[in-house]
Amino acid sequence: MNRTIAYAGILVSIFCLPILGQKKAPDVSAATMMLNTEKGFEGVHDFVATIEAEVDMERVRVPKVSATMYFKKPDKVHFSSTSFAILPREGLALNPVLLRERYEPKILGDEMLDGRNVHKLELTAREAKTRPGQLILWIDPTTWTISRMETAPYQGRVLRLVFSYEQQAGGFLLPKTMKATFEVTARDSSARQFNLDMQAPPQFDETPRPSRSGSITVKYLEYKVNVGLSDDLFEKRDEAPRAK
Repeated sequence: MNRTIAYAGILVSIFCLPILGQKKAPDVSAATMMLNTEKGFEGVHDFVATIEAEVDMERVRVPKVSATMYFKKPDKVHFSSTSFAILPREGLALNPVLLRERYEPKILGDEMLDGRNVHKLELTAREAKTRPGQLILWIDPTTWTISRMETAPYQGRVLRLVFSYEQQAGGFLLPKTMKATFEVTARDSSARQFNLDMQAPPQFDETPRPSRSGSITVKYLEYKVNVGLSDDLFEKRDEAPRAK
């Protein structure tokens, strides 16, 4: 009997070794996670894509819109249609390099998101002038892409961005869809883990913002990566000829 118990104890010890080893293994730091998100995007200098957007806002009817989107690092964005002014530019061309440079990351833990285990991070702006001041990211460790992002770009509102990705020519993993959800939240709500009293930065003051809750779903089609876009394209953006 004692010998059987001894054998059982040995077997338990053997099977527990991998588990113990996993617990003692060093965790990936928040800074390393942010660096990992850059790797799939570091070879992308610019791109052109056709994007389609469907708007679902309460008491608002907006027809499906389509446009050509131009992006150039680090953060230059231009649309062939002014109808896209309503879209949140925070997520249309998300550059992980800028997130790492402008924000200090902190690990909040792991969560299950759509059946996948993801890392949850809180990002706090390094400088007081940076807006939004805080972001919450959910990062997929299998692809090191940002699956979800939440922020409060305007007082009393929460913006939630959910991404899906698809591999493009050249092996670049770029957004396939992006769903932006706008949610009205009470200022004293304790449900959010970031400050809701942020003021909109000057560059957003003239941008139309949804005044109601709802969502905007964006599809990215026909990518052309690293085509050598000129800076002139972005310097002339949003300029429309005036009627005489």
